[in-house]
Amino acid sequence: MADKGGDFFILNVPVGTYTLEVSCVGYQSKQIQNVIIEIDKTTRLSLVLSETVIEIEPIIVIRERPFLQKEEVSAIYIVRREEIAYMPIDYALGIVAFQPSVVRFSNAIHVRGGRATEVLYMIDNVSIIDPQTGDMAIHLSKGIIDEVIFFPGSFDAEYGRAMSGVINMITTRPLDQFRPQLYGKTEKIMPYYYDFGYENYQSSIHVPLARQLRGFVSIDLMHADDWDPKLFILPHKQRDDYSLYGKLLFTPLSNMTVTLSGAQSRSQFDRYDTRWKFIVDNYRSDLRQGNLQALNISYLPNSMSLFNATLSRLYTRRKYGVRQSGSYGLFDDFSFVDYTTLRWSSGGFKNAYGVSYPDFYIIGDYPEYQDKTSQIYKITASTDLHLSNYYEIKAGLEYVFFDFENFAYFVSDTAYQLIDEYQYRPKEHSFFVQHNLDYKIFYIKIGGRFDYFSAIIDTLESNTIFSPRVGFSCMITDKLLLRINYGQYVQPPLYDQMYGYYGLLPFPEYITDVPIIGNPTLVPEKTKSYEIGILGELSHNLAATINAYYKDVSDLVGTRLIVATPHDYYSYFNVEYANIKGIETVLEFHNAIFTGKFSYTLSYARGTSSYAEEYTDTNFIPPATDYYLDFDQRHRIFLQGIINTPWQTKLHLFAYFGNGFPYTPPGPEGEYEGRNIEQLPFQRQIDCVLSRSFKIGRISLEATIEILNLLDARYEISPLLPFDSDVHMWEFSDYISITDEYYHPAADLNHDGLITPYEYFVVYKEINRESIDWVNCYTAPRRLRIGVTIHY
Repeated sequence: MADKGGDFFILNVPVGTYTLEVSCVGYQSKQIQNVIIEIDKTTRLSLVLSETVIEIEPIIVIRERPFLQKEEVSAIYIVRREEIAYMPIDYALGIVAFQPSVVRFSNAIHVRGGRATEVLYMIDNVSIIDPQTGDMAIHLSKGIIDEVIFFPGSFDAEYGRAMSGVINMITTRPLDQFRPQLYGKTEKIMPYYYDFGYENYQSSIHVPLARQLRGFVSIDLMHADDWDPKLFILPHKQRDDYSLYGKLLFTPLSNMTVTLSGAQSRSQFDRYDTRWKFIVDNYRSDLRQGNLQALNISYLPNSMSLFNATLSRLYTRRKYGVRQSGSYGLFDDFSFVDYTTLRWSSGGFKNAYGVSYPDFYIIGDYPEYQDKTSQIYKITASTDLHLSNYYEIKAGLEYVFFDFENFAYFVSDTAYQLIDEYQYRPKEHSFFVQHNLDYKIFYIKIGGRFDYFSAIIDTLESNTIFSPRVGFSCMITDKLLLRINYGQYVQPPLYDQMYGYYGLLPFPEYITDVPIIGNPTLVPEKTKSYEIGILGELSHNLAATINAYYKDVSDLVGTRLIVATPHDYYSYFNVEYANIKGIETVLEFHNAIFTGKFSYTLSYARGTSSYAEEYTDTNFIPPATDYYLDFDQRHRIFLQGIINTPWQTKLHLFAYFGNGFPYTPPGPEGEYEGRNIEQLPFQRQIDCVLSRSFKIGRISLEATIEILNLLDARYEISPLLPFDSDVHMWEFSDYISITDEYYHPAADLNHDGLITPYEYFVVYKEINRESIDWVNCYTAPRRLRIGVTIHY
């Protein structure tokens, strides 16, 4: 219902594309087609009705999505269903991989120079992050996603527990008509060296159960013989995943919507490490299970007010250790060997080369077993009030209760073990309020968020932090938009870093190999972010965006050595910082033949630590100054587009070009000259998807050919270490006779019963080359997958 000035609001419209009809007695009706509704955005329509004295057909207007939207006071990228369907990815996690703010490093997503754990992943506004480990609790198929809202670095006060970015995945809304779908994709048609055993099958169905009740169910199955492909297929890298998702939509009243959704996933996979190649079955395997239940109620008392309440439970279980040998079916969970039988791992000379080499294990097992569970109960309530045509206020509160359980068994040495068993129940509360002013050419957002974190340890104080957020935009002309944003963001440390092995202090004197000890006194990490952007519509089919950002990150978690009796150990502290800056440029263009997006990013990410455990994983002494972080990538180019070819065939292109990542070269005598002073070779990859649609009666079919790494470019992603030059003849002086317990015929090259220093040197160089992890230093070759989708 419009007011006297003809203005109207429609709140709580689900994400999607709609046709809006406007009518009034005495006026000709008008239909506006292709009205796109997106989450957290206002869709503005301006129309005029013509007077008429007789009833005539309505005017139909096809609306084009505007490029400039002034409520976007910071960068936001939206990936829609029609793009997602053809992306050469399998999980929703990878949907943002082609956005300009993103760096993919070591299978992780880094946003604007932040650590991988600084990104918040959500499904329908519910977090799916395990706060113990920082991992995603559930993995779902991209087929259930309608659109992904990606905030890279700056976001509204309603989002907490994130410092680098927010990725909100909006799932499919159940339809009011029966609609099944089947999908399958495989690469098993490829020759041996190009076949990594990948298969993926999906099925979904929309079911109208009643006039006011609709449902949607989806299942996804995936298998791979090598789940992280590099130069060629490797042993002990099998993976089997499945996921289930369901949603019920109930509308008991015209102004009330009740949504009940649930998800469950299971992922299990083996790992490969070159150091374990002689006894690879004794290396680590992982089992990860998760499920989510969420109840959401939306109530619209009038056209100017909206109330939302959500109750959710997230559960995740993470186990790893040495699994029982044998084959497993797709739905069979890994079973692990009895952790009390795990043996201390060590090297020796009883290998194929007959010489002892410290980087190869020949006896023993992976020295850890862990069974960790997290339950997160969350209640959120929010309101959206339009107090006038110009002024809107949003407010909400959140209560979170955690239940963490952990059992960890660590083989400290050949004689003793450590057992870390605990249960903690921390809690977090938050409250936010945000004022939005929409007046003429200006849009202003002023908000703040209060966060309360409690570790529930009697001797520790809780943390309460206020985070202001301010954003401003101005329509300089109808084709040019300026926006400025400032925000402070906080994130509590991972609870693993607070609780792990903390209860075992002080360690007994007989323990020799001590893991990293948790520190419950850790405080939240903090980021201050500044952003300025200019958006311009250069022509009818060409638009450009330029974003510049600057971030100061403090109180980052790192590790330091504690000198103690009877043993020194490492623990976590808020001692690291980072400074990040960059410029993002995006060009979007479309015509009848080609529609696409080109982006270029220039970024600098410097800091004192790339990840929390860095100084326990390397031999480096913490530097006095910062350095370029492991995931710093100076230049990055993405090209994504669709070419419309004849015969209902489309070619989807995805191209990536960028600098290699920095690395630390070894100096003389195994020392290191400087941190990340060298750079790996230039990176490039082009993927494409060719799709063709068919129709047979009421059944629609679509065939796809997906080619990954079209040019078969295999570039280096990690340095080839160690080098032959590290091995010198003068280091070997011993003679080993056949009567010596360390004699091995494989090292006796002339089989005369005596291993000379020269023979030992020659064989040692061979095993040194064997230890070079060259397979994992290069990207995977070209891969081809065939897929078929059937719609009814």
